Amino acid sequence: MKKVLLLLSMAVSMPSAALLADPAAASPSLIEQAEAARKEADALGFEWRDTAKLIKHAKEALDKGQKEESDKLASLALLQGKAALAQAKSTEKNWKMMIPK
Repeated sequence: MKKVLLLLSMAVSMPSAALLADPAAASPSLIEQAEAARKEADALGFEWRDTAKLIKHAKEALDKGQKEESDKLASLALLQGKAALAQAKSTEKNWKMMIPK
């Protein structure tokens, strides 16, 4: 019971903006996540060819109000960015196996 009262008192004392804030707004968007993964892969020299194009098209779709299409394209770009990072990690670990004997 004391815990419930403590939580209620904390909720009452919180600023109303914190209670009404959109949780999705606090987390990075799919486009931002894809761009971050793309940049990280690029820094390692493993950026895939179409990732930047997908991000550009996702931004254009979002500007046109096509949220669903934008999310689809950004998700694909994020997937490519993560795959490029996995490729970089795998290559770093296994590069010796790629040298012919």
